[in-house]
Amino acid sequence: MRKNIFFIVFIILCAVSCTEKKSNFINTVHLKGQLLDMGSQNVRMRFDGAASMLGDSRDILLKTDAAGYFDTTFVLKEPTYYTISRNTLYLTPGDDMTIKVTQTNTEAEFSGIGAEANNYMKFRLFPKGGSYLEAGGNLRGDFVSTKALVDSLAAIRMHTLDTLSNVSDAFKKLETARIKADIINSYICYASYSRMFAEVKNEEEMRAKWNEFNVSLTQDVTPLYKEIVNEDMLNVAVVRDVLSYQEDSTLASLWFKDISIPARTTELYACAKIVDNLRNEASEQTVNEAKAFLQTVKNADFATEIEGKIVQASKLLPGQPAIDFEMLDVEGNVKHLADFKGKVIYIDLWATWCGPCIQESPAFEALGKKYVGKDIVFLPVSTDTTTKPWLRYLDGHKKELTQYHSNDVALKESWAIMYIPRFILIDKDFNIVNAYAPRPSSEEIGTLIDSVLNK
Repeated sequence: MRKNIFFIVFIILCAVSCTEKKSNFINTVHLKGQLLDMGSQNVRMRFDGAASMLGDSRDILLKTDAAGYFDTTFVLKEPTYYTISRNTLYLTPGDDMTIKVTQTNTEAEFSGIGAEANNYMKFRLFPKGGSYLEAGGNLRGDFVSTKALVDSLAAIRMHTLDTLSNVSDAFKKLETARIKADIINSYICYASYSRMFAEVKNEEEMRAKWNEFNVSLTQDVTPLYKEIVNEDMLNVAVVRDVLSYQEDSTLASLWFKDISIPARTTELYACAKIVDNLRNEASEQTVNEAKAFLQTVKNADFATEIEGKIVQASKLLPGQPAIDFEMLDVEGNVKHLADFKGKVIYIDLWATWCGPCIQESPAFEALGKKYVGKDIVFLPVSTDTTTKPWLRYLDGHKKELTQYHSNDVALKESWAIMYIPRFILIDKDFNIVNAYAPRPSSEEIGTLIDSVLNK
């Protein structure tokens, strides 16, 4: 009898142990492999669900060796999207994959548990390129012909999705919503890529032409919108993109007429406005407005991100200590922002692909000449993903100022660099004067610099 009791207890303990191991397993994701041409050995894998519109608390930092190899395991409670550079990944608890990722999404390689979904994701479209329009490459002579091509490409994509056998129904629903949202985005972007405004003579005519086009789209986009207005579909980036049009009162009355917008969706876009204010200007007013708004937020994941942005913006207020970061000069020598403490510092954050940045560069160089001999240093800092395009650009463009490049996480994250060009002014005591300083081409920058130098 005692032996039987011991045996039963042993079986129960084994079952509990196995259950615990299984639970631990299904709540984790194991990724290993190689990340190439990422510009840093610390590569951010960005959360791409709904709350990513507001913040980055769920991002995961992948630490690689010098050749880009990494091996990591992390907890994941539910399936969700992440991005690495231009690659979108769909990760599910229990995934165990070997991956090879570059900045070109179609070159990615996936094997192991979870690979089928991610090999499908390699060919996801880019909303900023007009989705199926592919930056105008698939444009046809008129909208009707272009629409026909878009619809046929979407049908092919839908067929490919239907043939997947080792993915969940939830994944197929999300990706079906992505296809429909990409169709909507393609239709809308036709106006931007086509020559429909080529003969417009003034702003009034342009507005009339634009309104006419939007009215004509209603019959095509409204049925599609009805199929993707679902809180779960907010986890798909392009769905969030096209749903943003419901924030425009005119378009809302056209495309979203008789469509009920879910409360979570409405709150997401309200939260996004508050976060945008914090990202565009760190001031006592924007911080206090965000704190007041936070008290009304009902979705916990949204509230978490807003709290993080309030903390971030508070550290960028005038008078706060400047946040140090690492950079390289053209010879590859390491410098730190703090190395320039004792001088006023005016920073130009730019990139070779950024047109407005290039336009501001001569004005920044001119300011450097104007203040030669003064207690101020001008730091042009490239934020290009790698040093290659930066160095190539400098080979063809002579610069008088010492040039720097940085991919330091402390720069992009702590200074909240969400757009460029971005300019920062720091005083001699290494305190922030303005984390969103005026452009070098503006009239007010000289006055501001003079006031700081004369303190």
